[in-house]
Amino acid sequence: MNKNTKIIVGLLVITLLSATGLFYFLNTHKTASISEPDIASTGLECHDSSQYFAIQKNLTDAVGSTILIKYKTSPNTTFPCAYVVSNDDFEIKNVSAGYFLTFTDNFLVLDSGTGPSYRELIAYDLRTRNVIFTDTYEDPVTVTNDSLTYLTHTKAKPTLQNCPELRDYTANGLGAVILSKVTVDLSTATKKVRGVIECIATQ
Repeated sequence: MNKNTKIIVGLLVITLLSATGLFYFLNTHKTASISEPDIASTGLECHDSSQYFAIQKNLTDAVGSTILIKYKTSPNTTFPCAYVVSNDDFEIKNVSAGYFLTFTDNFLVLDSGTGPSYRELIAYDLRTRNVIFTDTYEDPVTVTNDSLTYLTHTKAKPTLQNCPELRDYTANGLGAVILSKVTVDLSTATKKVRGVIECIATQ
């Protein structure tokens, strides 16, 4: 693979296009996204970190993707952007219409869902190959070390006090949902409420 195709991303907003919408995140880790010239025909997207290499194969007959994780023996280990399964690889077969979002140290975070809202974060511990955290979210997701900060859905009832735009939403035939800003530490799988809320319209 040509090294010039590697784009090192640090302190940038990364735009991920999928069949279901537009997703982005701010990642303070350095993750390389490898774009192949024939991505439209191959359906492959590859992502590199110092410890892992992800190959995402976008599905053509369904929403979502299958993701193959390869484990590096050193930060300089390289892999071709080709979906070839080896014995030690970790294969994630289209979990809940999922797409690669980011690596954070030993964790893999996926974005999943079939619509633009009420999407889900799914976090894997790549050492155990188990799901260690899931939650609903709205963009953007901010990544700092092993912590994710984002807005998540709550069960709070929208009122004029917590949702000043409620009358406008209902007048236009829309609903509303209250979101709360949270930070989750993937190393402990614990979530902390940040005390910030937001009201958004829903279909």
